[in-house]
Amino acid sequence: MDFTLINSFIAVAEEGSFSTAAKHLFLSQQSLSKQIAKLESELGTELLVRSRPLRLTQNGKLFLQTAKEMVKLKQEFEEDCGVQVRAEDTIRVGIEHTLARAILPRVLPGYLAEHPEVYVRISEESPEELEKAVSHEGVELVVGSISSPPPSYRSVALCRKEQLLVVPKKLMRALAGENYEALCAEFSKSVDLRFFERAPFIKQPRSSSGGRSLLNYMKYYDVRPNFVCELTNVENAFQLALSGVGVLVYARIFWDMLDPKLQNEYRESIELFPLPYLPDTDSVCAYYRRDGGAEGRTAELLEVFADFFRRYENGGLAT
Repeated sequence: MDFTLINSFIAVAEEGSFSTAAKHLFLSQQSLSKQIAKLESELGTELLVRSRPLRLTQNGKLFLQTAKEMVKLKQEFEEDCGVQVRAEDTIRVGIEHTLARAILPRVLPGYLAEHPEVYVRISEESPEELEKAVSHEGVELVVGSISSPPPSYRSVALCRKEQLLVVPKKLMRALAGENYEALCAEFSKSVDLRFFERAPFIKQPRSSSGGRSLLNYMKYYDVRPNFVCELTNVENAFQLALSGVGVLVYARIFWDMLDPKLQNEYRESIELFPLPYLPDTDSVCAYYRRDGGAEGRTAELLEVFADFFRRYENGGLAT
């Protein structure tokens, strides 16, 4: 049995819509429809009544329960083949990959030291992949910035995702001229993005958290930056800004989690200016299923993340 077809069926059944499921699975509706038709052919029965609203047939309802159990057993088998850990002691966590680099070294060691019996299985993904994982891959807890979590999941805000403008010093000097020091002092409180509209900009895709933040600031300031390149990985984009390629919108938390010695080294090449906080800018949130809730070990780990972000926002983290 092809588990791709099974996962696709579960997605359609839970979303009640080919279009919504296709969005989460990153497929066209036509491709998804063909997958479901192939599964129905293999099983020799119809699973869906293709009407509005979409409905499961009686056999579809029966197979949905079987499909979920098959996926669960497959996950447990894969875990048993790699590491011998009891299923009840395993926590499946998804986390935005850039956040993983920034916060996991500060969160996970203490939790694992206090819970040596727990095995944490972590998937570091982009926000769009996290949406897919939240919907259909059985993770119990997700930490990141997701634009449209499914209705079956509850979200808990952990931290405002404030943004910085990273400006190469060489570029800043070229733009500001004799006003360099005065403008740096002015922008150290809050930068005006309109000043940099003609500067070369590093872009991130709109599907990413950084890309969505950039779009919000473009609308807020009514600017159309001069984009010179686009990268999906924000840390690679930061390195390009560091090398002088262009200006970058960069989450403050990524900067704050860097080693102070590294920050001092980077400061020799760049200026960092705070951008005003916009209410519709992404926040760091935790997501978990409404039906199961955050229980047991998962609830404990969620509290560890929440405590970390509380201390971070209150300035209580050692640098």
